Amino acid sequence: MQAQVMGWMERIGRIAPTVRLALGPHAGDLRLDRRRVYILPSRAGLLFGLALVTMLLTAVNYALALGYGLTFLLAGVGLVSMLHTWRNLVGLTLRAGRAEPVHAGELAELSLIVQNPRGPERFAIELTVPGTAQPTRIDVSPATEQLVTVALPTERRGWQSLPRLRLSTTFPLGLWRAWAWWHPQARILVLPRLETPASPMPESGAAGTERAGRGEEDFAAIRPFREGDSPRRLAWKAMARSGGDALLVREFEGGSGGQLLLDWQSLPPGLDPELRLSRLARWIVDAEAAGLSYGLRLPGVALELDAGPAHRAACLEALAVAQV
Repeated sequence: MQAQVMGWMERIGRIAPTVRLALGPHAGDLRLDRRRVYILPSRAGLLFGLALVTMLLTAVNYALALGYGLTFLLAGVGLVSMLHTWRNLVGLTLRAGRAEPVHAGELAELSLIVQNPRGPERFAIELTVPGTAQPTRIDVSPATEQLVTVALPTERRGWQSLPRLRLSTTFPLGLWRAWAWWHPQARILVLPRLETPASPMPESGAAGTERAGRGEEDFAAIRPFREGDSPRRLAWKAMARSGGDALLVREFEGGSGGQLLLDWQSLPPGLDPELRLSRLARWIVDAEAAGLSYGLRLPGVALELDAGPAHRAACLEALAVAQV
């Protein structure tokens, strides 16, 4: 009995590395070798096999030589199609690109590259992402690569690991389904949700910020609204006087409206931590759009006054990974 148990343990030990190889996260490029591609009959293949069995029994019962020949011919076609289905995936190289950070609740777009380094053209390869209704179907010519963009749902802030993806094919006859699992070792940065509706950024001395800047005396001109402008700078009176549908914003001299120091501790103490992060994220986005210099203070994190896309990204990342 003990010998049998030891034998089973040894077998499991030999199989475990293969299972981890197939199912675990994979860093870098992944080549689909024969150990990673699985194949089974499809629903159509099972019906085809049942039809062959029926034809064989009929040929045996009535001693039909033509029935034998047709049955074995179709069986040979089915076996050859199995080889072609399997070879349609074997040898492909997979690579995951970089996904841009998105706010929680938005769809993250991830770029995936499927490369066919050599061999015949690969047809009707389906890439399935968990939680999506329809797979993405691609063809890959020899010595080329195909770029695929998939949308992944996001729910909570922080670093989100990629799910296991499945590549499958039923080419050429649909009698067999070959598939392989791919778990890219990549992550997507999910930023906090932006507070909606946005709370106005407090003036100097109000909770949450320290603000020192120019007032209305620095007003320079009225100009058309551009993407990224803060809604707080809309010129409502000017739009009412113009009578048109175009949005107008106020522009200030020097391209800067002042300075903001966004402090976690200065927000209302009864506010939920996630709502605090959402409010701070909204203020950072609005401050950048308004041309302000802003800093951020979180428990254990301090980012000095600055502005620009890099500073905005650093502040939002600090909010995304904050331990509060």
